[in-house]
Amino acid sequence: SDVRAPNFCTGAHMSCGAQNACVATHATGRRRSRRRAVRGAVVPRAAADADERAPPPPPLAPSRRAMLTAAIGTSIIVTAPLPQGAEASPVRASTRAAERVAAKVPTPRVVGPGYSTLRDASNYHGLATVARDRKGLSGLLPSGVADDAVEMARARAALEQCETPFAKYKELVALQTSDERTFYKLLRTDTETLLPILYTPTVGEACVKFGTLTQRPLGLWVGLGDKGNVKKLVRNWPTNDVVIAVITDGERILGLGDQGANGMGISAGKSMVYAACGVPPSGLLPIQIDTGTNNKTLLQDPLYIGLRRERERGEAYDALIEELVSAVRERYGPNTIIHWEDFAPRNAFRVLRKFQAKSGVVTYNDDIQGTAAVTVSGLLASVRAINNSDITRQRVLFFGAGQANIGAAELFVRALQRRGVDEAEARKRVWLFDSKGLVTRARAAQLSEDKLQFAQDAENTNDLATAIARIQPTALVGAAAVAGAFTKQVVSEMSRINEQPIIFALSNPTSKAECTAAQAYEWSQGRAIFASGTRFAPVEYKPGVTFAPGFANNAFIFPAIALGTIVSNAAEVTPEMFLNAAEALADSVDSKLFASGAVYPPVDRIARSAVDVAAAVAFGVDPSSSRDKWRQRVSDYIKSNDLYRTL
Repeated sequence: SDVRAPNFCTGAHMSCGAQNACVATHATGRRRSRRRAVRGAVVPRAAADADERAPPPPPLAPSRRAMLTAAIGTSIIVTAPLPQGAEASPVRASTRAAERVAAKVPTPRVVGPGYSTLRDASNYHGLATVARDRKGLSGLLPSGVADDAVEMARARAALEQCETPFAKYKELVALQTSDERTFYKLLRTDTETLLPILYTPTVGEACVKFGTLTQRPLGLWVGLGDKGNVKKLVRNWPTNDVVIAVITDGERILGLGDQGANGMGISAGKSMVYAACGVPPSGLLPIQIDTGTNNKTLLQDPLYIGLRRERERGEAYDALIEELVSAVRERYGPNTIIHWEDFAPRNAFRVLRKFQAKSGVVTYNDDIQGTAAVTVSGLLASVRAINNSDITRQRVLFFGAGQANIGAAELFVRALQRRGVDEAEARKRVWLFDSKGLVTRARAAQLSEDKLQFAQDAENTNDLATAIARIQPTALVGAAAVAGAFTKQVVSEMSRINEQPIIFALSNPTSKAECTAAQAYEWSQGRAIFASGTRFAPVEYKPGVTFAPGFANNAFIFPAIALGTIVSNAAEVTPEMFLNAAEALADSVDSKLFASGAVYPPVDRIARSAVDVAAAVAFGVDPSSSRDKWRQRVSDYIKSNDLYRTL
């Protein structure tokens, strides 16, 4: 009940100036009610009427309690009843109520600058943090002082205590969100060990379990409800020197399908690969577009972090992407690279072509163009491994007709054209096999435009081994995420018609691979040239013969494309730049690697390879400078980032 004690003001407000904070007001209180109660004691109407006629009592000396009441600035509401027969003391009742309110007012928390530094991953470096006094860290860190090497050793020791790759992933994310310098230095020096944890294949598991993470990799989240407000979201990102925005809508994460907002794991993972190859971490912006998900499991999962609705397919989807790209380019400049990642085929080609057609937009889709380049690079290197065979005489059967293989087929045609093969003839060297079987002209009415350009005049079949027997391809490339699709019969048929069959099982994560390395070598009697999209351990085929299969990872391509684009100040990213990257990567594979069964450099060379491939990309953009000069410019760009000066 809103019952106040208007007639017992102590006058404390006269000395403190808090007239509006008095326990009871003289005039307005009397006008509001003629019947008042204090702690359950009712003031008779007659007394109340007499009180209005009588002059107010002389002010009392301001007591400590009254001053406290005025300082709180709150009118006191009294509702507790008195014991039966007890007399109410309005002043005491009011002051006791004031004390109860005062007890509920939280004590302000005084936080020094060091507390914020401890939670600033760009300034906190564990015991290697410098200028402790200036940063207010005295007493907030142990007395010991360490250098970067010790902090990296500490991080390695923590990783060694993790029993699974996913546990290591969580440990590394915790390190990234607390100590960026140690994280990125560790990533750059231990790339071969950490890349399979932060990127494929473990990032797939991380996306599936993203809702269980209490510490998530940092990124920008843009949802349907943010339409019209995206500029503000982009301004909230803490760095001002972004050069690459990695954008996903999470609809086709690796071979795992629709992961909705959990797709942030892949945008963050790609950004980490960029950083490992020399792009400044502050220049990277992972972005998750959340327009819903059609994954029923996620929609029913109480831990799911995204919008609980089916995917938006209409104009709102396109408008949100348009607004996002505009906001990113407005803040960070028109040359900011827009990297599209893991969109479903229905949007991947369409969105890429839309922004490629916009003047001045620097953009590419890694699933289409990056995968294409790493695939064609592997084919070029494989042909060199087979006694310098001629790439123009190869016939390639692509198992799976999604964005990855269609992109690879397109780039393979360009590679043949560059070597003098007519486009129409080059397309005859390419065959597609989708979920309904061999892509032929007999199915033209059911084919998308992207598939139709590779449809061949042939009898249709939905059996892969039969298709191989009819076409007699020299290379079989799988990117359909159909685990075990390359059966013993399939590999045996490829081995029957080729002395050294080229077999690429590129689907990832590992659980989606078309076959394993061991199966490919066993079923081909050790003759296959094998590569995979996820890394397989070396295979001992027989005593004295061990194969170290190639790792066909996009990480060999997209960082180099970005570095070459940045240093050359390219106004667009063209298919020729990806072909240049593919050829440069293939040229880096030497006879020693061929002898071990590899057609790609080892992962520990990925940063060094990025410099060489980026130089080839930049040289293609501007051949007025030599490739060596471009290599030096790429190296200088990387060294200009303070994070890597000591490495």
